[in-house]
Amino acid sequence: MQIYSSEIVRIGEQANLFLDEGIVVFFGDNAPEELQDFAVIHKLEQISGEIVVGTKISLSDSNLEVVSVGPVANENFKNLGHLVLKLDSSTEEAQLGDVRCTFDNKPNIKIGDNLRINN
Repeated sequence: MQIYSSEIVRIGEQANLFLDEGIVVFFGDNAPEELQDFAVIHKLEQISGEIVVGTKISLSDSNLEVVSVGPVANENFKNLGHLVLKLDSSTEEAQLGDVRCTFDNKPNIKIGDNLRINN
């Protein structure tokens, strides 16, 4: 079941520095300007479920699977469109707002690409 689908509308100038470290920081398009510089900005759409272990995420040209969800990650996503994906394939417990994922390849994110989240 699809719980979220959105389009990438902006990529902050420093977002690729985070991606090089295996981190994708998302904010909705309503985020303050000072947060957008290091984030991937998506058009904020309705979220219809929770991200849980086993959730599948399609991002640009990559397929990810959630292995751990921090205790405030879903709340941040629903309230702010804020999501932090850690592409490290670690099964260690995720920190507060993080979502740890396995992945088939690191995403090459471009404006106009899609973010889809399915349970």
